[in-house]
Amino acid sequence: MLSVFAKFLAALNANSRPGEIGAAAAFGCMLALIPSGNLLWFGLFVLVFLLKVHLATALLVMALGKLIVPLADPLVEALGLAILNQDALFPIFTAMSNMPLVPYTNFNNSLVTGGLAAGIIVWVPLFFLFILLVKLYRTHLWPRLAENKLVKGFLRYPLIKKISSAVGKVGGFWKGVR
Repeated sequence: MLSVFAKFLAALNANSRPGEIGAAAAFGCMLALIPSGNLLWFGLFVLVFLLKVHLATALLVMALGKLIVPLADPLVEALGLAILNQDALFPIFTAMSNMPLVPYTNFNNSLVTGGLAAGIIVWVPLFFLFILLVKLYRTHLWPRLAENKLVKGFLRYPLIKKISSAVGKVGGFWKGVR
């Protein structure tokens, strides 16, 4: 987990395009909203590996999101139930139930359907939000952190030196601080 966090920090200051980080964060949120252990989740997880997104960001957001998402489960389940109980969609759901692999996606589970719908709804806003946050971090916060005496003093501790060197190997995160 430390290496994933180190890669995330390195990406914030490296030449990683903000769009790659934003897409990764949005996919990580979508993966956090959908319960794991079904074909839909595994398919989206594999898609993250195949697309040009920052993988460490996606994994970090997904891991943190899995801790927070249980608080939103009642809303996600209500959204899923509302979708699954639409009379107009019954023929589509019946056809999907009769397809070879589709039932393994657990689309008929309200949490899965609600998580997918919520993930689709928040994907674009999260994408642009994370792009904005990365740009703000790079222009405003990072220059202040690099010059902060407390940060420079913090980096002198042996454990922090080891972590810093691991991060430095990943992408030169603390280059401007030393």
